Amino acid sequence: MKKKRLMLFAASVALILILLAASAAVMINKGYGASQGRFLESKNGQAMLIVDNSPIVMSDRTGRSLFDGLDTGDEIFVIHTGIEESYPAQTCAYAVFKLSNGTVEDIPQTVTDALAELGWL
Repeated sequence: MKKKRLMLFAASVALILILLAASAAVMINKGYGASQGRFLESKNGQAMLIVDNSPIVMSDRTGRSLFDGLDTGDEIFVIHTGIEESYPAQTCAYAVFKLSNGTVEDIPQTVTDALAELGWL
């Protein structure tokens, strides 16, 4: 009986890993990416992802209000299209996962200063 349970558990784990690998392959093939960073809401309500010292403007492409419930400084993981190089950079978000709470102090001061100078904050 224990052998059957162990085999069933191993098969389940293997299936989950195969599904995750297949999902990642599809994302890469279609040009999607994933990034982890901090959420920032600009003064006009635009959602931004701060990765290291780089702000990225995110557009919600799902129509499900992806950014509701997020506060400035929250750590998030985003699945998105490619990142267009501009300042600030831009991308289309398809999924957002909140990893932890944060505050505005979690955003680098150099980023907030630069965005304030450009009128985003």
